[in-house]
Amino acid sequence: NQTKAVRQLDALFYAHLALGNGESKSRGAISIWLDEQTEALFATNQARELADRIAFAAVVAPTATGRLEYTIDRREFIGDNHDLSDPVGVTSRNRLSNQCGEPADACFALRQPVQVAAGESADYWILLGEAESAEQVRELIHRYSSAAAVDQAFAEVRQSWQKLLSALQIDTPSPALNFMVNGWLPYQNISCRLWGRSAYYQSGGAFGFRDQLQDSAALVYHDPSITRQQILRNASNQFIEGDVLHWWHPPTSRGIRTRFADDLLWLPLIASEYAATTGDAQIWDETAPFLTGPQLEPGEQERFFTPRDSGERGTVYQHCCRAIDRSLALGAHGLPLFGCGDWNDGMNRVGEAGRGESVWMGFFLYHVLDRLIPACRLRGDEARANRYREHQLRLRDALNTAGWDGQWYRRAYFDDGTPLGTASADECQIDALVQAWAVLSGAGDPEKSKQAISAAEERLVRPDHRLIQLLDPPFDRLPHDPGYIKGYLPGIRENGGQYTHGVLWFIRAMAELGRGSRAVELLEMLNPVNHGRTPEEVAVYQAEPYVIAADVYSQPPHAGRAGWTWYTGSAGWMLRVAVESILGLSIHEGRELRLNPCISKDWPSCRLRYRTPSGAEYRITIENAGGHEHGVTAAFLDGKPAEVVDQIARIPLAPHGWHEVIVRL
Repeated sequence: NQTKAVRQLDALFYAHLALGNGESKSRGAISIWLDEQTEALFATNQARELADRIAFAAVVAPTATGRLEYTIDRREFIGDNHDLSDPVGVTSRNRLSNQCGEPADACFALRQPVQVAAGESADYWILLGEAESAEQVRELIHRYSSAAAVDQAFAEVRQSWQKLLSALQIDTPSPALNFMVNGWLPYQNISCRLWGRSAYYQSGGAFGFRDQLQDSAALVYHDPSITRQQILRNASNQFIEGDVLHWWHPPTSRGIRTRFADDLLWLPLIASEYAATTGDAQIWDETAPFLTGPQLEPGEQERFFTPRDSGERGTVYQHCCRAIDRSLALGAHGLPLFGCGDWNDGMNRVGEAGRGESVWMGFFLYHVLDRLIPACRLRGDEARANRYREHQLRLRDALNTAGWDGQWYRRAYFDDGTPLGTASADECQIDALVQAWAVLSGAGDPEKSKQAISAAEERLVRPDHRLIQLLDPPFDRLPHDPGYIKGYLPGIRENGGQYTHGVLWFIRAMAELGRGSRAVELLEMLNPVNHGRTPEEVAVYQAEPYVIAADVYSQPPHAGRAGWTWYTGSAGWMLRVAVESILGLSIHEGRELRLNPCISKDWPSCRLRYRTPSGAEYRITIENAGGHEHGVTAAFLDGKPAEVVDQIARIPLAPHGWHEVIVRL
């Protein structure tokens, strides 16, 4: 209060309560009451799974000068013909009703008079949360009933984030890239994707089998225990038949069983990557239960239910092998079956009859087998390793014959054998996803793969709107129905927009081909910071410039406009592309740091700082005085020459201490 008089103010708080899935039976089951001990509003919802948990809202105001007023009815607080820009609970001096019960449309609305002396300041705060019991709620309110306690809690939160995010920091000539990698990308990944699993465009709360595995894999440099925990969580949501829940809600694992082709294969891929990075071979022997439940009937694509524990457990290795063994069936062209969707959920009718084939799945499965075969051999499972290797060779032949369209790789085959992603079609002639994975998997013929990437670059990169399309032309009137992707307008989301998750793999493929300058240029194109530098850019992009968006629209009149921010796996993959593909960082079995940069020739130098799980810190400088894009010629550790093999620097990891690394291109 900067005046010379005592000020009497009202501190107000409002929250619309869901406490369920939003259905009418759930909304009508919310019960709210005032707890006399704490003067906090308590609420439960008997129509949800967590029926006994208590949500609460309280005002803590040491300078309160009157009794708390409240309402639990949104209509009373907002008012007829009003909205949250002028709610009558704020603009009117009428008292709130202080009535409890079971409102038709529930809220927490609190009004607390407070006094601020002349020339002084006063603190008050709102506590909003949920706990197991009334006793736990009261303990939380008591714990945070002083400014010192609240300040300490906030300081601990900040320190926790700083410690986690500081494990990996970069310093490149791109301030926008530094800004995203050093904070916002891992923050978006952890807070939204792994913890909240909810955002503005999708309020879900579920774990996705493929989704959170990929998210957690991006955090192996910050905290590998997050990756490990997710591997075990996902293994526990696999059926005894080897298929998995496409997504599920904890704690009951209620979710959907589907015919998605790729979901189950992310478990062996991420488990293999984790073990190879950390050297934690024990992960293969950890055990997890298998689920059981009704299998899908012929023609049934998905079913939502609560599965049961089968009573059978298996090691992570056994879970991974069961996933792969279920994925080995091939179609008429020697390619994996498409199911009700591969990575692209929207193509859910390409193979709905069970005969459609996915070219992308061929590349993906080849890559998964490539990562798991070494684990099979280390465990002495030679027969399985040999069987998987033979399957790989058959896949590679089919991919480079039936999968090849003449200038690029096809996307798939419909149930009736009609190709998808072919130059002879009117729509979806080329798809970035499959061209990228021809390179990333190593299964594509080298010359064909380069040609395919060049074709995708020419057809899909849109410098006019600074975006990269997933496919082109978008679906609109194609007689063959690919699925609900066609329900999106042309240029929206997967239907020919920039579906950021997929096109980041395209940039990763660019880097693997040694095209560092172009890879950096395209990554800068996708960086949201570079879409919010001017009022004109903001007017086009219309999304937060500090978090990655799932998609950017490609067609007029909305070309360049972002959609579906926060809740997207693109955050984790942009982090990996920047750190692994561009700056070339990788860890081998927890014992060796490897550096294989593929940077812009215009970058004279760049730096990384990496802290190992044991606490050792490495300051890494990449020197590029000659304007190269890749190829390490020399490396130094603490002033002494370090090993370089096949133009990759190999730096042994110490258990502690500070270490300086210099890498020269």
